[in-house]
Amino acid sequence: MLPSINNLKLPDVWQHQAVNLLREGVDVVVSAPTGAGKTYIFELLHQSRSLDGQAVYTVPTRALANDKYAEWKEAKWDVGIATGDVSENVSAPVLVATLETQLERLVRGEGPAILVIDEYQMIGDGQRGSHYEAAIALAPMETRLLLLSGSVANPEDVVTWMRRLGREAEVVMTKERPVPLDEMPWESLPQRMARHFEQFWPKFASAVMLADLAPLLIFSPRRKEAENIARRLASDLPPGDPLDLTPEQRAVCGKDLANLLEKRIAYHHSGLSYAARAGVIEPLAKAGQLRVIAATMGLAAGINFSVRSVHVAATTFHDGKSEHKLAPDELLQMYGRAGRRGLDERGYVVTTRQSPSLHDARPARLHRSNLLAWPIFLRVMKHAAVTQQNPFEEAEKFAQRLFAKVPPLLGLEAEIPEGALQGGLQEAKALFGLEATEKQMLNSRGEWERKPSLPPEWLPLGQAWVASVEKIAPALSVSGFVAHFAHGIGRVGKVGPGSGGNGKVFYGVEIPLGMKVEAEAGETPAPHFTGGTPVLLSVRPTKSLRKMLKLPRKLEVMPVEEIEVLHGQELAEALRASYQSGFDQETQGLPALVRTVEKEGLVFAVFDLSELSVPVQRDSLGVPLFRVQERTQVVRNETGVHDPAGTNLEIRSTDRQPRAGSPIHAWRSLGLIDENGAPTRRGEIFSFFQGGEGLTIAAALEEDGYPIDDLVRHLANLRGGTKFDMPMTCDSERLGAVSRNTYGFINHQGYLENGLPPDYGDGTAELLDALLHPDQSARDKMPQDVAEGDISRAYIEWLSLLRHIIHAPTHSWRRWQALQEECGKVLKQHGKALRQLFYLNLPPLTNKQRHGKTKHYLLVK
Repeated sequence: MLPSINNLKLPDVWQHQAVNLLREGVDVVVSAPTGAGKTYIFELLHQSRSLDGQAVYTVPTRALANDKYAEWKEAKWDVGIATGDVSENVSAPVLVATLETQLERLVRGEGPAILVIDEYQMIGDGQRGSHYEAAIALAPMETRLLLLSGSVANPEDVVTWMRRLGREAEVVMTKERPVPLDEMPWESLPQRMARHFEQFWPKFASAVMLADLAPLLIFSPRRKEAENIARRLASDLPPGDPLDLTPEQRAVCGKDLANLLEKRIAYHHSGLSYAARAGVIEPLAKAGQLRVIAATMGLAAGINFSVRSVHVAATTFHDGKSEHKLAPDELLQMYGRAGRRGLDERGYVVTTRQSPSLHDARPARLHRSNLLAWPIFLRVMKHAAVTQQNPFEEAEKFAQRLFAKVPPLLGLEAEIPEGALQGGLQEAKALFGLEATEKQMLNSRGEWERKPSLPPEWLPLGQAWVASVEKIAPALSVSGFVAHFAHGIGRVGKVGPGSGGNGKVFYGVEIPLGMKVEAEAGETPAPHFTGGTPVLLSVRPTKSLRKMLKLPRKLEVMPVEEIEVLHGQELAEALRASYQSGFDQETQGLPALVRTVEKEGLVFAVFDLSELSVPVQRDSLGVPLFRVQERTQVVRNETGVHDPAGTNLEIRSTDRQPRAGSPIHAWRSLGLIDENGAPTRRGEIFSFFQGGEGLTIAAALEEDGYPIDDLVRHLANLRGGTKFDMPMTCDSERLGAVSRNTYGFINHQGYLENGLPPDYGDGTAELLDALLHPDQSARDKMPQDVAEGDISRAYIEWLSLLRHIIHAPTHSWRRWQALQEECGKVLKQHGKALRQLFYLNLPPLTNKQRHGKTKHYLLVK
């Protein structure tokens, strides 16, 4: 295991050299084998009290951060932690952090007194390499840099790069491994127990244990295989000295895993719960209490613990998306687990004829990945625009600060320099896929505009307008529109002047009641006027009126007043039933019978439609439109740029077209920058994030009708991965649909895959919702094969994203402000649960588990 504060007192010469260089203000790049004591350089520097300001120690994974935080806290350091999901004591003199949590302060030009980048070979990682590269490029000159790795073959190239940035830097190197490694062929180990077993793994492990080479770590390519290996070994191997577990340890591990642990055998993968992994298995492994651990490849870059011997079962594994072949430097990290400093004189790599050998492991030459940190480029361009500098020139200057002999090309270069294809243009691949689309509506000016996704607003029909290619006017002033309401039961009729006192005629519906019949003397006049003179009026009902009112056949004459008073509502309901059958959208309320009129011997009941409530959509001019005309239009953003000074001294052209597939072409086609290079609102929101999730969030915020509380829940999909596809229709699918509608089914390496961020997982939001609000119906919808560790990871990633949004920069956009506010509320509700997930009372090791000396070899009688 790595040297700790307590068991390493005297530094080696190379460690002392590194500390002295840092004290003198020199940046240091350390190249030393795993287990040599790279971390001790920082511990010595801290203990010497020669640091004036905060020290930030960054690691690639949360597990490593939690591990280092716990170690230094136990050593009584004043230490904090920041991993996105957890943020504790962040202003402490020493802060352990994942690197991405520190990018924001570096972008702002702020930095700690010393920034330690452990495992800096991550610069070459296909997904996160751009973050590591940017951190070094952005670090202020007054911030000392300490870069640590044991698997980089060319640390001198990194120092050359740092010097090009204007930094004073040196390599400190040692090739001496405190615990040397030997390769041990399994076939040469004692085989006298092999005949007792039918399966290979018991034969393998028994030979290792007979040779007294345990604890043994077996790297297996897949979870199921790791579990199966552990179960087979626990079933077949002689039990040996049993491990006593506490009731608390058994409770967090479950019966199956606890039974394995009692036989000092375990499996380890990310599907296990945090409590089982970090609370039981890892502490027991560090204490040397487990004789065999079968683990997936992820453990190589996980927590720090060592065993006596290591075996790598396969050279390929599936990373969740595709088959991945182990690189030589990855093998080097795995083999680096062999040999416990202070306990073993040598470490062993146990091989078979099919497995990789010690000679297959070696440091790799470090190259930058093909991925550019788009968000950071946009932040640089935003600052340039605000300070009235040329954003394109500033972006090019930043590109020149990256880890490459030939800077990555952005798309406005006059000529492609020699070697550029290997350095930058590999990411400038042709874009393909279905194009972005936009729903549009015809507005009150007869122009097509983007249709807002707001839910309809209900207004009286008298206030609504209709807009078509032929006519744009108040709805009730268009007789052809009102004719739809008659729908075979009546006809269009004039009601009166339009609303607002403009004197325009507006229309209603006239329903024929019957032929006029003069009333007899002495009868009360009906409310019907002709030329101002009251007329006693009755009607001979029409067939349609008889049918509507279900009048008896013997009733030949009917007073109009009786129809109005007793049957007015029935007529209104019959009219509503008629026109609703002809409309896609339902109206609310009843038309109002305002009067009766006589025309050519027929009497009509006149109905006013103005108070009917109808769903309307307001256009950008604020006009409420009923039954808007829509279309779906392919959106192609302009990609040309206006470069006032030119980004090349030999070119002064102003209007230019970036090369197709280049970063600038992509930023323009995605609507992230304007023609002058200044980030758009969408681009600014995107730049607050570190990957493609910012694109989807910006697109969702542009949909005004997307409720913020729904969006916050749906954000869980952005980092859900592909394991949580729910067997049902999910309302969170709206988030993916918005992203694809906005950008199309398009690919941009590291940012969009078929229009979605690379880690997008449909159904994650519903899965978490079912867990957080458990009821029978929710449980029935949950997939049955989801591991507890995957669920907790999805939950942590969601809350980590919410925390990131809360601490992201402010923006004047009200929708962004509302998102930050809602994320704050939700995170406050879940804060206790998150703390329990990481700081729940993990079962402590007993004194015997922590300090007990265990013999792992087999005794054969």
